[in-house]
Amino acid sequence: MTVSTSKTSPVEIGQAQNKETIYTATRTTKLADGTYSVEMLQYSDAKGAGGKVIATRDSVNEWTFNDNASIKVKQNESRLNDASKTQMESMRGQFVEKSQEAEEYNRAQGEPNKALNDNSESDTKPAAAAEASTNADGTRRNFPNLRYPINVADSKQDIIKFDMHEYVPSEVGKTAVGDANVFGFSRGELGSSIGSVVLPIPSGISDQNKADWGSNSMTAFDIAKAQFAKDAILKGLSTGAKTFERYLKSVQQSSGDVKNAVGNSLAAAAASVDGQALLSRTTGQVLNPNMELLFKGPSLRPFSFKFQLSPRDSKEADMVIKIMRFFKQGSAPIRSKSNLFLKSPHIFRIKYVRMGEKGELHRGLNAFKTCALQSVGVSYTPTGNYATYSDGVMVSYDLTMSFQEITPIFNDDYNLDDSFIGF
Repeated sequence: MTVSTSKTSPVEIGQAQNKETIYTATRTTKLADGTYSVEMLQYSDAKGAGGKVIATRDSVNEWTFNDNASIKVKQNESRLNDASKTQMESMRGQFVEKSQEAEEYNRAQGEPNKALNDNSESDTKPAAAAEASTNADGTRRNFPNLRYPINVADSKQDIIKFDMHEYVPSEVGKTAVGDANVFGFSRGELGSSIGSVVLPIPSGISDQNKADWGSNSMTAFDIAKAQFAKDAILKGLSTGAKTFERYLKSVQQSSGDVKNAVGNSLAAAAASVDGQALLSRTTGQVLNPNMELLFKGPSLRPFSFKFQLSPRDSKEADMVIKIMRFFKQGSAPIRSKSNLFLKSPHIFRIKYVRMGEKGELHRGLNAFKTCALQSVGVSYTPTGNYATYSDGVMVSYDLTMSFQEITPIFNDDYNLDDSFIGF
């Protein structure tokens, strides 16, 4: 059972003076039989506080509202339904990996007659399709779906699945913030999988979420300089000069220690020497550095996996070779046809799944964002001895891979379902 909740979005309901904005999201659950349960959630604010289920979808376009929904909300079912369709579309990539899955998802979304080409190259991967002709001849864009052990689907064991996708670059966009436009990057949606590998979950799995923090110092003199500059930039040079003048007057009226410290700092700044060192040499003291641990930015999570692949017959040996080829070729950069540029290698979506490939997302293990495969290592003699079958295939291989997520984990990436560990 896969569960995902969309990001919160505003919806205007009511007319004229009776108009108001509410905040909703859609929670979608993929059931074991391949169908979906869809719920509408309403929040108290845009940050997702006070979430509550107000309706469930009982047919293609109709919702059954419960006692949590106000009369006004029920009267605006059409607007809420349109918002829910958009919210579900944003989650499509989490549920639809094959064209045959699109029909059931469209039905759950309230659009059963929607064309079933959601995962075709022409619709979901326009950038990749348009650029395919510029790749060097022989560039591979389609891979097989592989399994090891070859009968892993029959064993009903928990598995890890690697789906390969073509890289989609970020696009520059802008967002209105007050009266200004703020530019940023937005990453395009990945298309359907171009190949996959299913393996048993290995031992020694772990994750580590990090944020970059570092110490920072700022003396009273540094704070004063920053205030002068801020006033000069935001309020004009004359205002900055007046701020500096008031500061000097306050220093002149201060005690000897303060006056001496500021004098040393100004002298050091004029002479381009270390103000703290000059103050320590001349007075035996330094300005309070006001040291504090400050947030610097997010970190990208790395993941490493090691698998022992020991084929038991010729068919499984062929599968093992294809799996190693899958990861090696998938991690290789792509040359342009002109050989002037190098393009990003293919990227991967990874997920742990309970009870075989058709089971539910593993709620007891971490989830992954889209990852880049940074290194692939193969040991051809993991036992320390050279040994092959009659066809030349090694009796065992150790496959080691290092991945790193392409984008950081943010607080709002976690949905409101606390029964899953999430990222």
